[in-house]
Amino acid sequence: MISLVAFLFLNAAHARTETPVRATLGDGQILMGEVRTKTLLLKSGSGILEIPLSDVGEVVPADAGGLGESEGRVDVWLKNGSELRGTWADPKLAMSIRVGGDKVAVDLPMNDLSRFQLQGDARWPAGPVFRMRTRLGDDFLVDPARTQLVLENSFGTFSPLLSECRSVAPVSDPEGLWRIELQTGTVLLGHLQDGKVTVALPMGPAQMSVPLDQFVSLRVERWDARPVASGAVTNQVSRGGRGPDAPGYELAPLIEMSREEAMSPALPAETVATAAPRAIGTKAAQGAPSRAKQSVAVQDEWFDNDALQATKDAQDDGE
Repeated sequence: MISLVAFLFLNAAHARTETPVRATLGDGQILMGEVRTKTLLLKSGSGILEIPLSDVGEVVPADAGGLGESEGRVDVWLKNGSELRGTWADPKLAMSIRVGGDKVAVDLPMNDLSRFQLQGDARWPAGPVFRMRTRLGDDFLVDPARTQLVLENSFGTFSPLLSECRSVAPVSDPEGLWRIELQTGTVLLGHLQDGKVTVALPMGPAQMSVPLDQFVSLRVERWDARPVASGAVTNQVSRGGRGPDAPGYELAPLIEMSREEAMSPALPAETVATAAPRAIGTKAAQGAPSRAKQSVAVQDEWFDNDALQATKDAQDDGE
């Protein structure tokens, strides 16, 4: 069994600030309190991921039911819509809740935990987003300005930035040849170094290295905020049956775009790129790369992944 996901607490000798959290239990109890941890460690198939708690929107069991029923497997939702999956084998989390004018320490019964939320609204990315999916259940955004793909062939070793690429895809099997077309028109064929796809993330862990046999897709999309109908179920904890578990690989190339668009990292921003991409080979994902007209995030609201999930689902349905 994969060892653990753990929350690290800062040394008591150092000054610490507390982070507001909301824990929902399977029996209907809701605990509103604070934790002092600053980092979430996730043990995943890509290694141990160190995630700043400030980037985390919520943590839910990877399958329907409580954390106990999912055998410790969790989905960590980042505030930009990225989902990272791992196992929380022996989870422990101490909270303090305000009761009777004082703070009361509470050790959460983690096997009954059905949702763990932090404050802050979704941080919608601006510009084209580079979305990567794996067979491990991960579904996350990639930072093209900091991601270098190391390809080897008979001419040598090439390390283009993802932002320099017009398209990137395996020729057939991800463990075989890959084809990279640069903005300059150069087309390279070769094998990815070390048998992995190593990418930088704009939020969460600094980078991830995904084994090629776990790779599903790397593609460009344009996201719109998708409104969620009132009364929609907000505790959506079953993610296991979506695309990464389906047979076969998604081999669609990246959408052709200008160098200016590609150099724009998938980070929250107030401005929005407006140039339209030209689809090559497959239909371009629809929608504009906007944050939608939103007010500045209200910090006392609890993060909810519904709008981000609806946007992802709409993209998947349009493929």
